[in-house]
Amino acid sequence: MTAAPTVRSRAPQRFRLGALTLALACSCAGPALAQNPPPDASKISPEMTLKLIDLLVAKGVLTRGQADDLIRETSASAAATARAPAYQTQPGAVVVPYVPELVRQQIKDELRAEVVQQAKAEGWAAPNALPEWTQRISVYGDLRARAEDVLNDGENYQEFPNFAALNAGSGYDVTDPLSNPVPTVNTTKNRGRMRLRARLGVHAQIADWIEADLRLATGSDRSPVSTNQTLGAGGNLSKYSLWLDRAYLRLKPSDWLTADIGRAPNPFWSSDLLFDHDLSFDGVAVRTEFDLDPDFRPYVNVGAFPIFNTDFDFGSTQRVDKASSRDKWLYGVQAGADWKFNDDVSLKFGLGYFLFDKINGERSTPCLAPSSKDVCDTDLSRPQFQQFGNTMFAIRDIVPASGAPDGPQLQYFGYASEFGVANLHAALEIASFDPVKVVIEADVVKNLKYDGKRIRALGPLNNFKPNLEPLQHDGGDSGYYVNLLVGQPKIAKAWDWNASIGYKRLESDAVPDAFTDSDFHLGGTNARGFIVGGALGLARNTWLGLRWLSANEVTGAPYSVDVVQLDLGTEF
Repeated sequence: MTAAPTVRSRAPQRFRLGALTLALACSCAGPALAQNPPPDASKISPEMTLKLIDLLVAKGVLTRGQADDLIRETSASAAATARAPAYQTQPGAVVVPYVPELVRQQIKDELRAEVVQQAKAEGWAAPNALPEWTQRISVYGDLRARAEDVLNDGENYQEFPNFAALNAGSGYDVTDPLSNPVPTVNTTKNRGRMRLRARLGVHAQIADWIEADLRLATGSDRSPVSTNQTLGAGGNLSKYSLWLDRAYLRLKPSDWLTADIGRAPNPFWSSDLLFDHDLSFDGVAVRTEFDLDPDFRPYVNVGAFPIFNTDFDFGSTQRVDKASSRDKWLYGVQAGADWKFNDDVSLKFGLGYFLFDKINGERSTPCLAPSSKDVCDTDLSRPQFQQFGNTMFAIRDIVPASGAPDGPQLQYFGYASEFGVANLHAALEIASFDPVKVVIEADVVKNLKYDGKRIRALGPLNNFKPNLEPLQHDGGDSGYYVNLLVGQPKIAKAWDWNASIGYKRLESDAVPDAFTDSDFHLGGTNARGFIVGGALGLARNTWLGLRWLSANEVTGAPYSVDVVQLDLGTEF
């Protein structure tokens, strides 16, 4: 009967050091040991062991102190072994080499990490785990309920033409204003309304450098500057529409370069003096940010955006010669920097120029326009959306119909000014009173394309000096906004708070009235006044806000309106 193998715990010095080397090699080599047979431990020298320990220190696996302890422990064990009497291994005996506890723990940790990594990669870590693509999809959104009061001054002028309504129809008959009264803006009667804003978006990480984003939003109409839905506007508790608010691809081939293609958020750093905060941009935008210094990071943003694209069949009643395209574009460029002076003080600034190409109205060639089916060659130069304030003029050069000199003459109206807006925007943030911050913001705009002489030659229909005969046009080309905020600029948790006070002045033709703030003076230009507000955090990403916007006209007939807004908002 064959005797059982003898197990011995002691071995010659050379074999012990070799076993340690082999154990350390196992801890570094990982899966490679499964492919190649391990080296003969008896042939591994102490010098090789010491080199391997130094390699583990260099790679951060062991600290220098741990390595020194390991060498001392091994040397002491080897010395004790050397003093022991030599002996021969029995045939068939199993020799168990000594592996220090530190190395055994290192081997276990690396094996555990490899198993977890493989489980995640192959999707078997959790039996009912979601597919991998779902990990690249995220949902976000926000919800805001608003109570709003519009308080008009009873002394306001009552006959401001509603040019947006005039241009949305089939033309206004200028020959019969009595039977066809001009629609006017409500400037004297107060209004109260409940409003809701709901936005829901989906973000997808397609690849390391490609993202996609879709967002739906509420809205009472197709307005580009408001996603507010007035409750009860449809009557009888009817449901509301959802609009495609954003849909774009974001390409980020490097850390310093980003390109958005589609309907994307505002690529420029601006206040609502120039662009309303709810405005999205159709087109292509490229943003660059240069990380030259952690405390000074310059950036350059450029973009091209179609504001209006001519209907493919425009001039459908002209069977022989279709009207030429008159596409409208916005071209923008902005350069600036984020400048951090120290841990408590930082400045952000941007200087930009925004050209609104062909947004102004043009006088047509002489044309007949007795019916809604008639088309004049500059009809598309009228604004497809506008708010209030820009100087307007009649764009059709109407020739009375032969045999009916007093017949209908349908007219449209366009912007009298061209727009090329220079913009300087800056914000100074002081965090010396942590967690309270102080933010001082300033914004200035000037329309470099404004030409008062040209406007007067077109025959303007609004923005006159008050109480003067004959009427004299009194438009303007500049605007500015200053604001002081104290508290937390972004409400993130319960009891976060902020309070602000600002002053805004925006002359009639400083910017296109279609894209500026939709709340101040009920939207548009030719307005000046104060904005006071504050917000208080109620819970995580939930706040209660209150604003008072008090605005008067800059020029022309009196028009004073206060807007009070109480908001309850949250985001996720």
